[in-house]
Amino acid sequence: MRSRTLKRMMAGGCAYGALMLGVAHAQEAAAPEEPQAVEAVVVTGSRIARQDYVANSPIQTVGAAAIEATGQVTVEKALSQMPQFTGSFGQGNTGSTSTGLNGGQSYASLRGLGAKRTLILLDGRRLQPSNPDGSVDLNIIPEALIENVEVITGGASTAYGSDATAGVVNFKLKRSFNGLTADAQYGISEKGDAESFRFSVTGGSDFAEGKGRAVLSFDYTNRDRALQSARDYYIFRTSAPGLSTIPQGTVLFGANLPTLASINSLFQGSYGTAALTGNTAGRYTGQIGFNTDQTLFSTSGVPVLNFRDPQTDNAYIVNANAAGTSQQVNFGYNGSSMQADLDRYAVFAKVDYDLTDNLKFFSQFTFTDYVSVGVSNPTLASNVYGLTVPVTNPFVPTDFRPILASRPTPNAAFTFYKALDILGPRVQKYSYDVFQFTNGLSGETGFKDWTWDGYVSFSRAKFDNEQTGGASASAISRLLNSPTGGTEYCAGGWNPFGNLTPSAECVRYMSRRTLNQNTLEQRMVEVNVSGSLFDLPAGTVKFAAGTDYRSNEYTFTPDSQLNQPDGTSDILGYSVLRDASGSVDTYEVYGELLVPIVKDLPFVQEFNLDLGYRYSDYSSVGGVQTYKADFDWKIVEPVRLRGGYNRAIRAPSVGELYAPVSTGSVAIGTASSTTTNGDPCDVRSSWRTGANAAAVRSLCLAQGVPTAIIDSYQLGTAQVFALTGGNPDLQEETADTYSFGAVLRSPFQTPLLSRLTASIDWYDIKVKDAIGSLSIVNAFQFCFNSGGSNPTYDPGNYYCSLLTRNSASGVPTNPVQPLLNLGQFQTTGVDVQVDWSFDFADSALDMIPGSFALNVALGYTDKFKIQNLPNAPVYDYVGTIGTGVESTAGTAHPKWKSVTSGTYTWGPASLGLRWRWIEAMENSAKVVTPTSTSRGVKAYNAFDLNGRVELPWDTALRFGVNNLLDKAPPQVGDTEGNYDPQNYDVLGRSYYVGIRKRF
Repeated sequence: MRSRTLKRMMAGGCAYGALMLGVAHAQEAAAPEEPQAVEAVVVTGSRIARQDYVANSPIQTVGAAAIEATGQVTVEKALSQMPQFTGSFGQGNTGSTSTGLNGGQSYASLRGLGAKRTLILLDGRRLQPSNPDGSVDLNIIPEALIENVEVITGGASTAYGSDATAGVVNFKLKRSFNGLTADAQYGISEKGDAESFRFSVTGGSDFAEGKGRAVLSFDYTNRDRALQSARDYYIFRTSAPGLSTIPQGTVLFGANLPTLASINSLFQGSYGTAALTGNTAGRYTGQIGFNTDQTLFSTSGVPVLNFRDPQTDNAYIVNANAAGTSQQVNFGYNGSSMQADLDRYAVFAKVDYDLTDNLKFFSQFTFTDYVSVGVSNPTLASNVYGLTVPVTNPFVPTDFRPILASRPTPNAAFTFYKALDILGPRVQKYSYDVFQFTNGLSGETGFKDWTWDGYVSFSRAKFDNEQTGGASASAISRLLNSPTGGTEYCAGGWNPFGNLTPSAECVRYMSRRTLNQNTLEQRMVEVNVSGSLFDLPAGTVKFAAGTDYRSNEYTFTPDSQLNQPDGTSDILGYSVLRDASGSVDTYEVYGELLVPIVKDLPFVQEFNLDLGYRYSDYSSVGGVQTYKADFDWKIVEPVRLRGGYNRAIRAPSVGELYAPVSTGSVAIGTASSTTTNGDPCDVRSSWRTGANAAAVRSLCLAQGVPTAIIDSYQLGTAQVFALTGGNPDLQEETADTYSFGAVLRSPFQTPLLSRLTASIDWYDIKVKDAIGSLSIVNAFQFCFNSGGSNPTYDPGNYYCSLLTRNSASGVPTNPVQPLLNLGQFQTTGVDVQVDWSFDFADSALDMIPGSFALNVALGYTDKFKIQNLPNAPVYDYVGTIGTGVESTAGTAHPKWKSVTSGTYTWGPASLGLRWRWIEAMENSAKVVTPTSTSRGVKAYNAFDLNGRVELPWDTALRFGVNNLLDKAPPQVGDTEGNYDPQNYDVLGRSYYVGIRKRF
């Protein structure tokens, strides 16, 4: 597969590379040119070209040097450090998704509103979505050619159409490239893992006597996995007893409880342990586990009794109190990756050619092929995946048989939980091919200064998701139900009781490999015209107008083992999936006016209005309108105000409309009397021990928790497997953005202060009818009256209707996370940016050679409100961590976040220090339940060192140390080993060195 991919990639670029073969390497010295007029440019957020490069909306520009100084081999990590962004999938994505729709990909999430609400552009044009929800994978950006990145906050749908509700990230490429440049970089963590290597070579030149320009770039990136087990903060040894799914296996009896007498007869009489306790009916309500020597141990209560197996990475016992007398059983798979690996090849090629003096042609091709592998814990036969074992299984331990016989229904099968370590970890391999081919023309109309441009584009993203480590439910069922223990199916059969390793033949018999395939296609046609209309006293009225057509198609084909004819899956460890396909066609027309209102008045050197309107007709939601009114007010030369109003929309993507129904693991936490985590029906939860415990108990019974275990019910896991899928009845989202800010330039002419600039911008973004899944965590909480959402504890309440339970065990079975037009999101805040540079010779420290540059980017978030459904409670999550608008949007909402960089330059060398700061946050559980004691996160400070030296022969050396002080990430929530790799550095200290050579 790899060789075919490389052949396709090289063939796609060869046509462009051939254009440069005949270009002479030696160039004649050019004669001095006459002074040129300043070329009009287009700033992100507007379609009108201006010579003053003015932005009316909050905008920040990140240069290629700043990205390079982060030492990252992927651009996403550099962007995520900016205050405007919250954590999104990327370097920390281990690829543990079940459907293969985003494993290994890198996204940008502006303002915490999600990657699908952040429009990604390349030179002002849309890219091929890499995910059915419309998100663009930043791995397809040709990083070697990035000139700068413009980030604009707030709605820009008038300029670009759907998806720009949170803002726009526009990657601007170098406009001309002459010569040949090779660049290489190597990095490694202090732990010896997470190695990264990147190599790129870029060549470009003029041809045909300067009429044409061509550039060809090849980029290879390799990034290895980083393991949790190499970091002390990921290794933990405590957990509440009775919650673990371990290799030895455990039994939870449900409503068919054994007698306490049978339990204590074994534990006290045979093992010599203390007595275990049960309910008032004399029944044992806990779990029983199996030592590898076929004896039993208890997993409920403290202490855990008779656990005999050795401590391993996956099952161990620990002292739980100062006296050292109690034991707990825990599970933690430390082979899990905390950073997915990445193997990426990319080609970018572009040709510009002047057909005539007034007609220009361009053709552009991008191709990216990459593979990412994520590793997670082994398949867990737990919760809805619990195994059913008949009492006739010949491997049922002798010590266990009297306990089974003491149940009210002695011959009934029992539910068995087990971590299937024998199959190895779950490994998901993601293979992506993404290409985009764009051809365009531009020229002058011959009327006034009007110009026109147009282009056509076709792009496709194909990605395969190969999954290993899963188990065949039917094969395991045959082994468990066989009167011989499965010897007729594989050598030796399978004894699941205890941490025993079956024969290789039995492992192969149970193991399964699955393959899911996805295809996304996009076709675009766009034509624009712009120029001057007429003059007003304050200046010339300019316009831009255009029309476009866009088609997006999506096809998903899951493995047949995950999509059986009866609607079930035969695979344990991965999701149930369905075939899916669909398309959306869009026709649009837009217009924009730049109107100079007044100029050359006291305190009004210039005042301009930028007005825009776009009408879009979607095959999915019909006609929608967006519009804007921005202003630009130059008070005096050093002070300019900007701001305005934007109405934006986001039409549902093909994935949101047509995505397959699937199951996915959703963490709900462990029940506790001091938090709102876990299943509210769990007897350990704050719901069952609070003031409304009786009402909660009645609601649990109405939902299906058996009466026999209602007062002893515990959920033996911290996760549930929820159903999600597309919804063709979705409507568009709308967003209203207000902004107001000031751009300040130093009024001082002294060299020390003349290069001081600053900007401050206030924004308010409110998204209505937001499309998203109602999280199961919220469904649990709101069903049980968090925030007054179900005061009568009615089982028919909407939130309660999303929950179903197993009638025998009471555990939630496939609760629904519906995709809906939900309530609304609102975020308000202020951005501050300061840039200052000076030569030491112009300061009191004139004895120091060289210069110094300071950059401060500071973000303050005043509100981050989420309303899950219309008329539901509105919660403000600012200053908290743990709840986001969607899974890829990030859950951290600090009030303050900043990145400060200082760089000292002396001659050909520079040395810089970057300080990353995120304010402390409370746990988001306290927003809904103020009395919650769930832990938040402390303030986080990390420092990065970077250096650069210009060497002879057009060579530059760069180096750096990220997380210089090896700052550990803060634990998120009450679960040990839970960290946020999107917002905090979980790798620890790491090093990199790079070299660039120009020919």
